[in-house]
Amino acid sequence: MGIKCPNCQHENPEDTLYCGKCAGPLKPAEGISITKTLITPMESLQKGSTIAGRYQILEELGRGGMGIVFQAEDTKLKRAVALELDDTLAEVHYTLALIKTWTDWDWEGAEAAFLKALELNPNYPDARVYYSNLLCYLGRWDEALTQAERGLELDPLNSLFLGISGIVLMYLERYDDAIMRFQNVLRTSPNDPVGHNSLWEAFHIKGMYEEALESAKAFFTALDLAPIVEVMAQGYEQDGYSGAMRSAAETLAAFSQETFISPWWISFVYAFAGEKEQTLKWLERAYEMKDPMMPYTGGGIIFETLGGDPRYQDLLRRMNLPEGR
Repeated sequence: MGIKCPNCQHENPEDTLYCGKCAGPLKPAEGISITKTLITPMESLQKGSTIAGRYQILEELGRGGMGIVFQAEDTKLKRAVALELDDTLAEVHYTLALIKTWTDWDWEGAEAAFLKALELNPNYPDARVYYSNLLCYLGRWDEALTQAERGLELDPLNSLFLGISGIVLMYLERYDDAIMRFQNVLRTSPNDPVGHNSLWEAFHIKGMYEEALESAKAFFTALDLAPIVEVMAQGYEQDGYSGAMRSAAETLAAFSQETFISPWWISFVYAFAGEKEQTLKWLERAYEMKDPMMPYTGGGIIFETLGGDPRYQDLLRRMNLPEGR
C-alpha cells in the first residue's frame, strides 16, 4: 500500500519521502521526526532525497515552462534525468526552501522560496513556521515571531509548531515566555525531545541548573539514550552540573567513533559544560560536513558560551550569518 500525499492526494510508493507530483513532504505512517538528527542525518532535507520512489535529486538546474527543473538520477534505470516539478504548487517552493535553508545555507534563495510558497498559499502553516526559523538565523526576530504566531494560529494543536514558536522567543530573550510554551508542549507530548531540549537550554541560560539537569536527562531519555543519562548522574556526583554536562558530551563524542552522531549536537552539549575549545572543535567539524543544525549556531547556548570569541565570529561570517545573539 502506498502513501497518499496530504497536499495533492497523489499516491506514492511506501519508501518515498517526497510526493512525485507536487514534491511536498510526505508523512509515513510511523512518522519522521526532525529531533532524530542527534543520531541520524537529516536525509529528508538533503540533496539525494528520493521522489516517487526512484528519482534522487542532485541539484536545481533552472526554471522553465510551468516548473522547476532538477538534475536527478533515475535509480532504477541508472541514468541521469531532468525532472520538472509543478511551479504553481506552494509545496514545491516550500520543499525547495527547506533544501536551500538546511542543506545549501542559501539564505537569499531560501527566503525567496518561502515567500513564493506563501504567495501561492498564505495559509500554509508549515511554510510560515519554518520561515520563522530562517528569519531567526538572519537576526530578524520580530518578523520571525510574526510568522511563527501566524503558523500557530493556522495549526494551533501542532506541538512542534508551539515548540518552534518558543525557540523564536528564546532568540528574543523572552525566556520565561519560552519556558511556558515548552512546558505546554510537554503537557500534550510528555516525551517530546524538542520540548525537553529547549527547556534544558532556557533553564541553563536563566541559571536554573537543577531544572536544566532534569530537562537534559528527560531529553536523552526521550531519545532512548539511557547510557548518557547514567554518565550524567556519575558526572554530577564528581563535579556537579558542569561535570554532568561534560560527561554527556564526552560520551557522545566517544559514541561518534562507532556510529553517526551529529557533530553539532556534540558541540551543543559541550557548550553546556562551558568547554569553549571542544565546542569550537566540534562546530568546525559540523561546518565541514554541512551539518543541517549549523544555522542554529548564532543563538542560544552556543552564543552564550562562545560570545565574542573571534573564531566563533569568523565561523558565522563564513556561513554568511550575522553576529550571534
